[in-house]
Amino acid sequence: MNDARHDLLPIGAFGRAAQLSVKALRLYAQLGLLAPSYIDPESGYRYYHRDQLRAARLIRMLRQIDMPLTTIQRVIAAAPDQAEMLVHGYWQSVESRIGQARRLVQDLILYLRQEAPMAPEVQARTVAAQPIVSMTKRWTVEQLYREFWPNLKTLYAVVAAQGGMVAGFPFGIFHGEVNEEQDGPYELCLPVQHVLTTEGEISSRELPSGRIASVVLDGEEARYPTSLAGYDAVYDWIHQQGYEVADAPRVIYHRLASDTDQRMEIAWPFQELTAGTSAT
Repeated sequence: MNDARHDLLPIGAFGRAAQLSVKALRLYAQLGLLAPSYIDPESGYRYYHRDQLRAARLIRMLRQIDMPLTTIQRVIAAAPDQAEMLVHGYWQSVESRIGQARRLVQDLILYLRQEAPMAPEVQARTVAAQPIVSMTKRWTVEQLYREFWPNLKTLYAVVAAQGGMVAGFPFGIFHGEVNEEQDGPYELCLPVQHVLTTEGEISSRELPSGRIASVVLDGEEARYPTSLAGYDAVYDWIHQQGYEVADAPRVIYHRLASDTDQRMEIAWPFQELTAGTSAT
């Protein structure tokens, strides 16, 4: 290298200055987070400018709070005020997950001791065919929290624009697992009096009549992941009674006023055992 590049550091020295491993720096370069300032065309050696230490140290600090690399990419690319909002938003999600885990620990200990907590009471009823408008998306639980209200408002607006009438509480259908890693799909639904004309991402159809088993959860019981006990209770009841599940589980949102004043109903369609199946 000539004097024009005297402020460049080889990858090893740069890594020591930034307290990052060479392996991490190579990964960050591959992802476009922190590319070398200069690569020697003959030797392939990588060099970083001293001015890049600030970005490298920022990445290191973000990784120290377990921020995913995809989120770090957004922080690096954002303007300072937007980057700050992204960091705050991420940390709020971390604190939410910590709170969820804290609420779950006692039930986990009871489960390990084979001392199941008091199961919620399961009720069964017959429901009539129900027209709905809905949208189906792939969301993790974090994305579902973030996108729920804007998308629910969209459904209400579609019903109003069609001159329709909402006929009950909003609800969701879990066509796949929704958690921190898996993204459904999840269908957000509004019951309406009549099938409406829709287009694009909004669909309109009629859910068939049938029987459902359900439990009602209030307050802390309705908060994820504590609410998963409701799904377990309904699923177990269906099989203990000699039935089988007939469709994907649903959550009916009776009240979504606040984190501590929620009321929801976990509802699972069920049916008589079909030929060739067994309750055991």
